[in-house]
Amino acid sequence: MSDKPSRFEKLASPVRIGPLELRNRIAMAGMGVEVCEDGGFVGDRMISYYEERARGGAGLVITEVGAVAYPKGATTAHQIGLSRDEYLPGLARLAAAVHRHGAKVAAQLVHHGKVARLDTQQGREILMPSEPTFHGALDLTHDMSREEVGLLMKAFGGGAPKVRVASLEDIAWLVDQFAAAAARLERAGFDGVELHAAHGYILSEFLSPAWNQRDDEYGGSPEKRARLLQEVLRACRERTGDEFAVWCRIDAEEFRTPGGITLEDAKLTARLAQEAGADAIHVSAYADSTSGGAFTEAPLVHKPAGYVENARAIKQCVDVPVIAVGRIEPERGEALLREGGADLIAMARKMLADPEIARKICEDRLEDVRPCVYCYTCVEQPFFDRTVRCAVNPVVANEWKLARVEAGRSPERQRVVVVGGGPAGLEAARVAAARGHDVTLFEKSDRLGGTLRFASLVYEPNERLLRWLVAQVEKADVDVRLGSEATPEQIGAMAPDVLLLALGARRETPQLPGVERDHVFDGDDLRALLSGEGDVRAGGKLSLVGRVAVRAGRALGVTADPAKLREASRAWMPVGGQVCIVGGGLVGCELAEFLAARGRRVTVLEEGPTLAAEMALPRRWRVLEDLRREGVSLVAGARVREIGERSVFYRLHDDPDDADDHQVAAETVLLATGLAANDRLAAAFEGLAGRVERIGDCSGVGYIEGAIHEGFHAAARI
Repeated sequence: MSDKPSRFEKLASPVRIGPLELRNRIAMAGMGVEVCEDGGFVGDRMISYYEERARGGAGLVITEVGAVAYPKGATTAHQIGLSRDEYLPGLARLAAAVHRHGAKVAAQLVHHGKVARLDTQQGREILMPSEPTFHGALDLTHDMSREEVGLLMKAFGGGAPKVRVASLEDIAWLVDQFAAAAARLERAGFDGVELHAAHGYILSEFLSPAWNQRDDEYGGSPEKRARLLQEVLRACRERTGDEFAVWCRIDAEEFRTPGGITLEDAKLTARLAQEAGADAIHVSAYADSTSGGAFTEAPLVHKPAGYVENARAIKQCVDVPVIAVGRIEPERGEALLREGGADLIAMARKMLADPEIARKICEDRLEDVRPCVYCYTCVEQPFFDRTVRCAVNPVVANEWKLARVEAGRSPERQRVVVVGGGPAGLEAARVAAARGHDVTLFEKSDRLGGTLRFASLVYEPNERLLRWLVAQVEKADVDVRLGSEATPEQIGAMAPDVLLLALGARRETPQLPGVERDHVFDGDDLRALLSGEGDVRAGGKLSLVGRVAVRAGRALGVTADPAKLREASRAWMPVGGQVCIVGGGLVGCELAEFLAARGRRVTVLEEGPTLAAEMALPRRWRVLEDLRREGVSLVAGARVREIGERSVFYRLHDDPDDADDHQVAAETVLLATGLAANDRLAAAFEGLAGRVERIGDCSGVGYIEGAIHEGFHAAARI
């Protein structure tokens, strides 16, 4: 053991929430994951999912929202039901599984109010404090494909919901449902409950001046709007014992909501909740739920540590522990705890990416934490009533059958050869080595990472994944051969049992007039120029000054480090002031984001009807809103006809009345199209091993998620 003090001493220290003693200050935040059985029953799949986070060291596991009156007030058929005793056996098994690993477990209690999709689907009225006067931006379906809109409408019930304004009898029923659910959970062995009074659900609707227009004892002033929350807290207290913790999650602010909750409102709510017996206050935020761009302001914040200052402000108003949440990296969380700005740090997406993050933080092994890349794949799924998944962790929601893959040794040690050191190859090599196989990895360049290295340049979270994958392969017993392009003869001589081909995609240059011009670059050209990898023939298109700059960057090692190159690119890039990007998919839009941040005037031309279609929906909303705010021109349905000397000519092919060319000025044209499976090269390796498998973009372009998942599963099958 090292005598060096841990950087995360505070995060690793115990803390109390009311009667509960937690082993550390890292909580798993509740997330909608839809791993429940039909009808709200907890089964093996859900139990394994939560058990892995407890095994991974979390001090407190807060489950996804449990519907206190299921199916009434539920948002999906696949969330925890808490309304009947028949749910007790599954809940008891879940609590016992979490306790086996030394963690405490609490359930989030909810009635979804205006977003109770199951009520709409099944023909019931949705319960609200008042008839809504605010209807939101109603732009949720913007930038969605027709298929996505159809799936979304189906998930939301397919029709307009009918509102039932809560009567006093309804309010009394609500209070009883919450209290009964808390008592039921105590009987099941849970340690506490978190009342979800945030994110637009029924308790937060009563708290919000924008949604609560009542003039009785439950509306008209902040104190009256908080009355329902106080009554629920007191009722839960009365129905449970002294060893059972009860607290609430509240919105510190409602963004993009005229007359919505303010921080001052939240401070008062926190004090009133404490008076009513809350053992802690969990500080979140909310935004207009009808707006796509708003979703990544709240409740799924894209801004790092977006709610930290709100937590700090509420901490000054109460004497009970405050839980902070919202994209808080471990270093920032440790600092916040040391400064007295919060008492616990809750993690959601990070716990999906790495179930063992809590243990690794407490052991000061941050370099071993598989990072979340904030791609929003996980949080896209509930929009369409689908089970959660994670781009970087293929095990998520499949823990019951895959959680021990890396820890378990294969019954027979085999010789495994991986060709290609991109994300698919790295993940396959890492997992195969963990399973005890003899692994050799060939990478033709002098660096690992493949296209992930270039993706790391334009989107910083990808660099964390790159560093993690490379570090894990270096730690594993893998024979890594850099600068070595594998040949069929070489592989044949090694006689591997398994050959995994992670050769990446091939790029097909579009057949366009003018594509050969010196100011036209495809993705491989740009990658070669900026990163110093691959074919450097594109350097011949640069001016003398440009060639000197590129050579200097390589000599100084700038091009080998995505972080250094990202910073250096703010000063100089081989890209003109006016840029046209042909192809508005994931790559094209991330490039546009990168270039706009460096002062370029950018136009993106996408032939299809939907921009950034490969991005998970919430990230697409975020990126496209940011691009428009930065002045980037985004054109869907644009068929490029010609690349001129200083312009790109295109037509809007979905408009039959538009037969004229449109023109956009461009000093530089970037081609972000033409990726295809690398089947031609892969064919040369067929038959060289007992089992030959193509993974990653070699088998079909799947970007980071496809690469990681295919690499993992290929290795898991060996």
